[in-house]
Order: sequence, then C-alpha cells, then structure tokens
Amino acid sequence: MKVSLKQQTVSGVKWQMVNKIAQKVLSVGTFAVLARILNPSTFGLFAMAFILIDGLHLLKSFGLDTALIQRRDNIEEASHTAYFIVQVQGFVLFGICFLVAPLAGFFFKNPDITAIVRALGIIFIFSSFSKIPTTLLTKQMKFNTIAAIDLIGAVVNSCVAVALAFVWKNVWALVWAYVAKQFVTALLARFFSGYRFKWSFNWKIAKELLHYGKFMVGMGALWYFGDNVGNLIVGKMLGTAILGYFALATNIGNLINTHFTYLLEGVMLPAYSSIQHDKEEVKRVYLKTTKFVAILSMPFAVALIFLAKNLVLVLYGKKWLEVVPLIQIYGVMQLMVPILACSGSLFLGCGKPKFLYHLSWVGLLIKLPLLFILTKYFGVIGTVTAGFLVVVITLPLNFLMVSRIVNLKTTEFLKQFLPSLCCSLAMLAVIFVFKTAIISNSIPCFLGSQLVELAIYAIFGFGAYLAAFYLFDRSAAIEVKQLLIKKKI
Repeated sequence: MKVSLKQQTVSGVKWQMVNKIAQKVLSVGTFAVLARILNPSTFGLFAMAFILIDGLHLLKSFGLDTALIQRRDNIEEASHTAYFIVQVQGFVLFGICFLVAPLAGFFFKNPDITAIVRALGIIFIFSSFSKIPTTLLTKQMKFNTIAAIDLIGAVVNSCVAVALAFVWKNVWALVWAYVAKQFVTALLARFFSGYRFKWSFNWKIAKELLHYGKFMVGMGALWYFGDNVGNLIVGKMLGTAILGYFALATNIGNLINTHFTYLLEGVMLPAYSSIQHDKEEVKRVYLKTTKFVAILSMPFAVALIFLAKNLVLVLYGKKWLEVVPLIQIYGVMQLMVPILACSGSLFLGCGKPKFLYHLSWVGLLIKLPLLFILTKYFGVIGTVTAGFLVVVITLPLNFLMVSRIVNLKTTEFLKQFLPSLCCSLAMLAVIFVFKTAIISNSIPCFLGSQLVELAIYAIFGFGAYLAAFYLFDRSAAIEVKQLLIKKKI
C-alpha cells in the first residue's frame, strides 16, 4: 500500500521528535555528570577546537546532499557521482585539518588546541563514507532508521565521555568520545542504507549538483561565521572559562532550535520538494507547520525565561549560575523561532536556495558589528544580546521572502501563533501561582529541594498549557494528538 506524503511527513516528525528528545535528555544528563568532573575551561577548550572543525565542516559535502534530496531525476547515477566527490573531499579535509591546526593554537595562544584539532580531523574521513547513504535515507524519508542511528551515536558519545572523564579528567575525554560517535554512526549509516557504490561519474550531473550546492556551501560558510564568530570573539576577548559558560548557555538556549524545531528542516525538505509545483498546497503545509512549531516551542521558551535559575542549580550546580541571564535572553529569542525555522526548508524544497543565501548574508553583516561593540562594553551578555537583535531585525525580510513563494498575508500568518500565545500565558500564570506559594511557604517544598521545586513548576505549568490548548483550540489539539499518537491518519 502506497504511503501518502502526509503519512510520511508525520511519521518523520514523530521519529525525529523521539530521537531528539531522547538525545537531549541523554545530553543534559551527561553534561550534568561531566560538569561536576570537568572545569568550565575544559569545555571552553573543546569549543575553541571546534571552531576550526566547524569551519571545515561547511565543505563536507559541497551542498551535494541537499542537491540530491531536491533532485527529481537520475537519482541513482547522481548518487554515485556525488559519492565520488564527497569521498575525495573527506580525505582532502583531513589533510587540511592536520596542516592548519597550528593556526588555531596560535590564534588562541594555546598549543593544546593543535593536537585536539588534528585528532578531531579524522571525523571527516568517517563522514565521507556515510554522507550519501544518509542523504538517500533522508530522500526516501526513512527517518526511523536515521533516528536509530543518531540515537545510538549519542549513547556511544555519552558513555565514552563519562568513562574517560573519570580516568583523565581533561578535554581528551570529550575529544575521543566525539570521534567514537562519528565512527559508529558512519558504520551504521553505511550498513542500514544498503547503498552500494558504482564507479560511475557523470560530469553533466556533477555540474548540476554543484550549481545547486554552491548556494548551500555559501550558506554553510555564512552559517558557520554566524554561529562561531561569537565563540571567536568570546574566546579571544574574554578567555577560556567565559567561553565555557557561553558554550553551555548556547547549548541550553538553542534547545528548541537544535532538538525540536529545526528537526523539521530535515523532514520538510523532501516534503516540500515533492509538492513544490503546487503553490496552494505548499502554503497550506507551511502554515500548518508553523502553527505546530509554535505550539511546540512556545512553552519551552517560557520555561527558559522564568525557570533558568532552577534548571541550572538542579543540573549543573552553583558554579554555573553565571549562565542564567544568558539562558533567559536565549529564551526570549526562541519565542521568534517558528518564524525563522519553518522558512529554510521551504526555500530549499521550492528550489530557492538563493533566498536563504541572501538572508544569511544580511544576518551576518548585521551581526558582526553588533558582536564586537556589545561584547566589548557588556561582556558575554552583550554577545548573546547581539544574536537576539539580529533575529529581530531579519524577521521582516524573512517573512517577505516567504510571501514571494506562497503569496502569504500577514494576518493569516500571525493567526497561527494565537493558540500557543494564549496557552503560554496560562502556563506562566500557573508557574507564578506556585512560585509565590513556595516562596511564602504555603507549599512546603521538601526542605527547599531545587529538584522538587523545578518538578512542580514543570508538571503543573506544562499541564496548564495542555489544558488551555485543549480548551482554546480543541480541533487543533485533537489533530495534533492524532498526528503524534495514532498510526492511521
């Protein structure tokens, strides 16, 4: 029986959600253990090394993976051509990584970074073997297989990191754990995809793939500088320890992006690609996706803003309290995530990568001066604030580009956020009631246990959100339940 696009998309979202939630729980638990063993400067050192690794990562496939997903014909021959290019590129990047590693050590005035970067360079060889097989799994929307591979890799990373941290108590526990993760995921992707490479290279197809992929490489470069320029500036101007705080705050603050919202990018890209010629259907899917993302992301953003201190005390201890205001700023930023997160896959799936490319350029050009100025005068809080201001400034341009594809009106777009906004206010009201009761000792909190207090806020706050959602938009609540729980839709 042929599976519909809606069923494939919903199944992909469910598998990706299960995967990302499981990974985040595992990541938070692992970091909670590591944070008590390792110093903040250790995480800062690892973040410094990854600045160069991330820079080379933007060339890891020349955008051929996205081009292959968007492509509609000669898929098998195109996959062999892309695989050959990616293989060569993997070994070249490993060599470049080995040669330029001393530059990273010189820039940060820390010779330890050289050895760390060289050790991490081997991941480019691992990923070159699995990139095209994983891309084909994505194109076929086999997200259950992808989720299983990613989750196994995350488990390997956590187990190895914790085990080595008890023995070494230094950055090499993080390094070798990450290498082990990449090795395992590469093997699993190659095995479960069933991909068999044939020595077939078509120059015409290669040019077509690279033509589309050049926008992805350009966007990758812009995203890299946008994501890592903050690390560069903080590491250079404020030091390793502050970079450790910044890295943790970014990890927690971007939880909605990396583990809940942008997972839709991978699912929706092949979905939009298959309906790109039906503009009305594209518009319908986009609006529904935006509404779903808002419903999902809004309560987490509220929690980051108002429960950041409780979260940090429970998970990481008092020595990490400096990240609280940073997490709160990220929480405010995440309130606007649905507007940005749903547009990337729309641009790419509808064959408009240049829209995303131009938007990335604008964001970077705005971000650079803001980062230098605000970090200089306000420290790491200024760094995070600069990212927030970039999001605010680029929102109108993002909406304008989306409207050019789906002829979207402002009112019908904003309407998608009304349920999540009202439900978030109900959630916030309940949290404040319980917080006031606990502060006034109306509710004894088991001798002031931070864990119990956080659990009370989370359970009753999220419960209020779900109840308000059901009362405010019952039809949408039932639909979401059907999409996420029922097998047949």
